[in-house]
Amino acid sequence: MGLSFRLSVIQRWRKKKRRRSQSLPEIPMDVVTEILTRLPSKTLMRFKCVSKLWSSLIHSPYLTSRFLTVPSQRIYICLSHYEDYRRSEILSLAPCATSPSSSFVVDHDLTIQNRGGQILQNLCGFMSHTFMKKLRMYNPTTRQLVTFPTIKLKPKTSAPDRSRWCYYFGHDPVNKQYKVLCSVGVPSMSSDHWVFDLKPGGSWKKVTLPPADFYPHLPLRQGLSLNGVIYYLAMIDWYNYVVVSFDIRSEEFKMIQVPLKEGDVRLHKAIEKVCLIEYGGKVTVFDHTYLEDKGTVNLWVLEDVRNKEWLGKTLVLQPCQLHLVKNVRLEVKGITQSGKVIMTPYNLFYKFYILCYDLQSNDMREIKIKGILYHWFPKKGEFLATQFSLMFMDESESVMYLKI
Repeated sequence: MGLSFRLSVIQRWRKKKRRRSQSLPEIPMDVVTEILTRLPSKTLMRFKCVSKLWSSLIHSPYLTSRFLTVPSQRIYICLSHYEDYRRSEILSLAPCATSPSSSFVVDHDLTIQNRGGQILQNLCGFMSHTFMKKLRMYNPTTRQLVTFPTIKLKPKTSAPDRSRWCYYFGHDPVNKQYKVLCSVGVPSMSSDHWVFDLKPGGSWKKVTLPPADFYPHLPLRQGLSLNGVIYYLAMIDWYNYVVVSFDIRSEEFKMIQVPLKEGDVRLHKAIEKVCLIEYGGKVTVFDHTYLEDKGTVNLWVLEDVRNKEWLGKTLVLQPCQLHLVKNVRLEVKGITQSGKVIMTPYNLFYKFYILCYDLQSNDMREIKIKGILYHWFPKKGEFLATQFSLMFMDESESVMYLKI
């Protein structure tokens, strides 16, 4: 009697459950996708564990192209030891809670060991850097690290002691293409170029150059991706430097001569002081050769790419801010979304800081860096054994996984 009663109760419960489940409407997949695109990136990464369907949906090109959350500002610092590159790490820094506008502090929970190197560029949520001449691509949101295959040079083009390897990351927003350009230059001898299309099964392909107006050159490190074109600065000789452009869609090169003013120093003396930035949506040469002595910065704005027309401009730092740059050897490390140039002292030292230079208002401010462990700093009287590079990231986050 008791058993049959329990069986009847279970049967009634199962019928109610079936009716309840049948009455609940199924959420359309496009609604689910729209909800996912509005979630924070950390939450989205956790939802990959819900099911294989959700994981494939989160990794799908459709969702990754629509996921455009703007993260909080972060600074990434790559630290490595000169004598042992395996002793390296990537630090992640966020604005300090008590003084967010004037200091950033290391978040040690997000420190990544054995992944240092030279940071090159940040684009579409990815950070590219080199390690022993190999290119690596890192996504801080997904924490995916991709190492690209080695380029095999022919004996006649290889000159390991003198060659300069530079990688440039580019994006074509129209065709949604991602490509990497590698330029290898040997002073006064030759330059060779390879391109890698970021897609499954991709590989390095040597690019055929136009012979008429394209000269061998020595590429400089910092590149720029703007409107589907990769731009980088290069030296033809000690007196002339050019802007090289590479169209991501057509894979065609162009070379634009950068003008020189009377009194400009020879390029090999100012090579650390000249770089490319985006200024007002245009390619711009940023020259801070005289910043530490005279407090001036020279800009060459490429007003018309087709006609190769430049506009020169000189900025003079405010007298009350000259102490920030006086007798300080500085490097440009990038530019923020709002057009502020990020500069750092050339060497890493205790009480480290960066300078944020707003070109529009001609205003410079100091941002203190806190939380770097003491073993990275040189002891008194010792040689600096730490190599560092820095990247300020404030672009949209990306949940895209690279497959090569």
